[in-house]
Amino acid sequence: MLSPDQIRDYSRRRYARFLRSLVTGEPFFPLDVPFGRPKPGDNHTRLSTEVKELAEAELGYRLEWTERKFRLLGEQKLPSRVWFEDETGFLKILGKAREVELFRRNLELTRSECPALLDWLTAYPEKMAERADVWADLLKVCRFFQANPKPGLYARELPIAIGTKFIEENEAILDQLLQRLLSPDSETDWHSFEERYGLRFDEPLIRFRILDMALREKLRLVADDISVPLSEARRFDWSGLWIVVTENKMNFLTLPQLPNALGVWGGGNAAQLLSTISWLKNCRVLYWGDMDVHGFHIVSRLRAAFPHLTTAMMDLSTLNDCSKLIANANVATYEETKCLTSAEQQAYERVKASQILLEQEKIPYAYAVDRLHGVINSIAP
Repeated sequence: MLSPDQIRDYSRRRYARFLRSLVTGEPFFPLDVPFGRPKPGDNHTRLSTEVKELAEAELGYRLEWTERKFRLLGEQKLPSRVWFEDETGFLKILGKAREVELFRRNLELTRSECPALLDWLTAYPEKMAERADVWADLLKVCRFFQANPKPGLYARELPIAIGTKFIEENEAILDQLLQRLLSPDSETDWHSFEERYGLRFDEPLIRFRILDMALREKLRLVADDISVPLSEARRFDWSGLWIVVTENKMNFLTLPQLPNALGVWGGGNAAQLLSTISWLKNCRVLYWGDMDVHGFHIVSRLRAAFPHLTTAMMDLSTLNDCSKLIANANVATYEETKCLTSAEQQAYERVKASQILLEQEKIPYAYAVDRLHGVINSIAP
């Protein structure tokens, strides 16, 4: 037989369904509790204690009694039904009366100001209950984006009567609400809330360096070394260039002059961000990174975006030529490398099995320059 605490647990598990009934209007009460039936062989002392606890708890449920006759105990008064007649008793055992009052208030606010969210509330009513104190402000944000999709402002610039950090602090729930309201393109590889909903933000910078001075005038660049926000880098419409990506900043700064080429610093996650720049598909992309597990993972991910990707100094010959420069690598996690060439896969298996690392900045400069020229010269424009 269930104890009062177990009945409370049972009620908690049905609380979301109760909230859903407030949204949909479907009947919820009476709510019967399957409390368990005593058996003839039950311990008399334990049974008496359980029945007493059930009767005296006064937690909001109702009891119906019946007389049963046991061979050893004789006539016994036992519960035959446990149920909640209405929400007063149900909320008493849960201690949720105040929360449900706020839920009803926010539900009416939603019906009047943002009825398009009612289907979402039917599926996730407990999420509104959890955010009762800020729900009115969440609706303000939703109404603004409905009227002003892709506003092109920083969040703190939005003309909404909310705290300056409110959107940042509530991004997760706002994303769920706005997806229901605005239906943003789910296939787009968004990297942030701001990108998805057209807000300005402190974007990562993509750094370019001219490796062929003739390109400065051709591309109308104001400097030999420029850093631009990712969104601006995406708007370039360059084609037919060599784009040489390196992870190490000093290697980027000392890339040699190469015909028709720009260098890109891929430090941090810039190499990953490059996969979102569509015009790179119209260029030759050359990647030179560390020879370790992580470096080959980057190669595989980039080639998935740019099948024409070429690598430099990421093969067994480089490992052999620079064997004295190899160090032990940290333990790494592994991912599938479906997009490596056979030569890259052989080098990957070597560094993976031996847990080694050849850092690109340790490769002698003259060797690196010769190999970079060799790769570019070996591929017809």
